[in-house]
Parts: sequence; structure tokens; C-alpha cells
Amino acid sequence: MVNQLAPSSPPQVEATAPRSIPTTLVSTVDRMVQIIESFSGSKRTWSLADLSGHLALPKSTLHRFLVSLETHGILRRDPQDKLWRLGYRLVSWGRTAEECTGLADVARPVMRQIARATNETVTLTVYADLEVICIEKIDTRHSVRLALEVGQGRPAHAGASSKILMAFLPESEVRAIILERGLPRLCTNTITQEDELLPNLDQIRQKGFASSVEETDPGAWGIATPIRDSRGHVVAAMGIIGPLLRFTDALAQEYVDICRRASDEITMLIGGVPAEPMT
Repeated sequence: MVNQLAPSSPPQVEATAPRSIPTTLVSTVDRMVQIIESFSGSKRTWSLADLSGHLALPKSTLHRFLVSLETHGILRRDPQDKLWRLGYRLVSWGRTAEECTGLADVARPVMRQIARATNETVTLTVYADLEVICIEKIDTRHSVRLALEVGQGRPAHAGASSKILMAFLPESEVRAIILERGLPRLCTNTITQEDELLPNLDQIRQKGFASSVEETDPGAWGIATPIRDSRGHVVAAMGIIGPLLRFTDALAQEYVDICRRASDEITMLIGGVPAEPMT
């Protein structure tokens, strides 16, 4: 005779109320948000004493918050004037938020059109945390192509897409790139001297496009133009890249025109303001 076991009932788990977030933690987060929101376009720097008075917070307490935010790159303290500024981590977060709004999705159809028209690789890049990052790419159909992966970061001082983004950064951020990352040589024509780079960035701003030949990779060229937001600020770069064996001076201006029209189209699709035509 086989004994049949009655199915056991699942163990009873005592329901517990969700744990509440400690009030002290909420207060800390609120205070840090208040500190960050104290910075604005019209108030970009604070001394410890002035910010303490503004927030009615003891300097010793405020200093602990500031140091913690600095550790995470959210704030930074200039070693020269000792003033506090917003950090570059916020730039990275802002770019991530921007990407989540669908910039790559909006740009992708336009990028495919450029890739078909030029039969070269087309890239979409953004600036974040002292470097540029490729967030979308349409590869050429040619077997000879450049190795550049989506999500890959590159130095901000070399290459057409990098330089068009760097050219429109605030001067303080350009200085931070040079100070913190330097100007390392990546290839034959990489600009490694500040007194050469800064005039080059001025020319790029005036022309409205950037070009490069063997600045990042041997045998490679690039053309890039800016994409702007609703305030006219540059938020991304549209680039065309390829090997020198398929590049001629005659194609250079043609690709600049194609790239500029594409950038303006994407700018308008995201509600941005295209740059005034060059006269």
C-alpha cells in the first residue's frame, strides 16, 4: 500500500509594512538639491561663506555637503579662486537625459539618408564629462571602414566631431579639458599645443563646421557640423568619416554641405534653432 502525502501548503509569510525612508536621509537629499539649485546661469560660483548665508546653513555643515558632492563630481572647487562651481558629472547626466528623449531615434533616419548619399560612415556624437561619445552610427557599405563603436568615448581635442563640440563649449570647460585631460598625440596631425588648438576652435566657430585629416586614426578624415537645441546651444555633432583613399578636395565641400543640411534638419526636428547661414 502506497502512502499518499497530502500536498503541503505554502509557508505562511507574515506581511510586513514597507519600510519608510528615514527622515534624516530625506532631509539630506533635500538639502543637496537646494545646494545644486543655488547655481544658475546668473550665479555660476559661490564662496563657502556666501552660500552658507544664502542657505542659512552653518559653514561646517555646508562644507561636509560640498565635499561629498565634489567627491561624486557633482560640484567642483576651483583651486585658484577657491569658489565652488557645478561639476562635470551633471553634464554627463544631462546628456544621458537628452539621449533618453530620443535624439538618436530622431537622427537615425536622416543619418541613413546621408550614408546612402555618401556611402561613408555617419556618426552622431555628444559631449560628456571631458570627452565625446558616439551615441549612434550608420556604417558604410564599403569593406574598408573605420573602427568606431557606439558608446565609445574619445578625446575632445582631436577629430572633426570632437572639435565641433569642443568649439562651442564654455571657455572654462575648454580650459578644464586641457588641464585635466591634456592634449595627447593620437595620430600624425593631432593638435597637441594649446596655442594652436584655441585659434583652430575659433575658426571652427566662425565657419560652422570642423574637418580633420589623420588627427585620430591613420589614413582617416572627418567632417562634422553642430546640432542645436531650442536655445541655440550645440548639443550634438553630425559627422561623416572615411578613409583617405576615398577622399578628395572636391568631395570636402560637398560633404560639408550635406552634413550641414542634415544637422539643420535634425535641429528643427528636436525643436532647435539652426545657426544663421554663413555669409
